[in-house]
Amino acid sequence: MVLAWRATLPVGILAAIAANLSTSVADGDFRFFDYFGYFTNQTNLIAAGVLLITLPFTGRERPAWIDWARACVATYLVIVTSVYWTMLSHDNISHVWANAILHGASAVVLVVDWLVEGPRRPLPLRKAGVAMIYPAVWIAVVLIRGATDGWVPYPFMDPGNGYASIAVVVGGMVIAGVVLTGTLMRLSRWRVVTPGVERARLEALSRS
Repeated sequence: MVLAWRATLPVGILAAIAANLSTSVADGDFRFFDYFGYFTNQTNLIAAGVLLITLPFTGRERPAWIDWARACVATYLVIVTSVYWTMLSHDNISHVWANAILHGASAVVLVVDWLVEGPRRPLPLRKAGVAMIYPAVWIAVVLIRGATDGWVPYPFMDPGNGYASIAVVVGGMVIAGVVLTGTLMRLSRWRVVTPGVERARLEALSRS
């Protein structure tokens, strides 16, 4: 089951992004840096890459950076899904199935994937803030673009609303992200599949 979703979700994510991209091109409003500037598209692409990298390590010991990447991207996708369904408009959805993958299924799978096969050695809780480095860079780029070329990916990032308003919303998201990352780190103790241990069990069964 773990192997199945790690292999199939990346295909679904790429198909969803490609479908939305083709619609944008057909409508004549496609701009590369705008389309791929959305946090939703970026984090879903990262999720696809992380799952594919993790795939050959299923049931095996793996480098700590992979588990860091898994915890971070699971956090990002939960934030993406939560913000989308609570703060953004759901009008003009080009492809319902693509929307369901990018704003729901990917978050669910990444969280379940983490809970089912967490790291063999728990990640240090004191470093949970590391997960917010990438979002912080993205926020900085968006604010610079909003102040220069006027492109804003989401309404709550619009400088026209005032930077105080942006700071409150973004600050809340950052705090929620740190808390969520820390929660995922704590929940890894309830993993179902343990790296290394599961591989040893499978090898023992194959020899019997």
